[in-house]
Amino acid sequence: MKRFILPALMALAMVLTTGATAQSLTEVRSRLQAALQRSLSRTMIDGALPHLDLDTGEITKLYPIENHEVILRLNDLYVMCATLVNAEGKPSTVDYYMAQNRGSYGVIRTEIDNRAPIKALIRAGKAIRLE
Repeated sequence: MKRFILPALMALAMVLTTGATAQSLTEVRSRLQAALQRSLSRTMIDGALPHLDLDTGEITKLYPIENHEVILRLNDLYVMCATLVNAEGKPSTVDYYMAQNRGSYGVIRTEIDNRAPIKALIRAGKAIRLE
């Protein structure tokens, strides 16, 4: 009888731990997505995200069409990605770098059509997929 108690307790602990991890991961994903939507709502003007090209001085209006499912973790930061389009329908990939502050998340950096930084972090093993 004693031989069966220890394996049963270990199995129960694994099930409980796995459930708690999955729940907290789901909660993190939901909170990040909600924070991103709030951030977009605050920065949008007339339904578009204005993007200033610092080289040309040109402002482009970008419209959100798709949030990507993948979330990357970079130490205490998270990176979310979305596709936005301009008025002509040309897509732009946008990476949102997000941090937690007092239980809520906020966008601390936005990269528009500049995937080089996140790709370098992924190659270096510093940004990993949140699963």
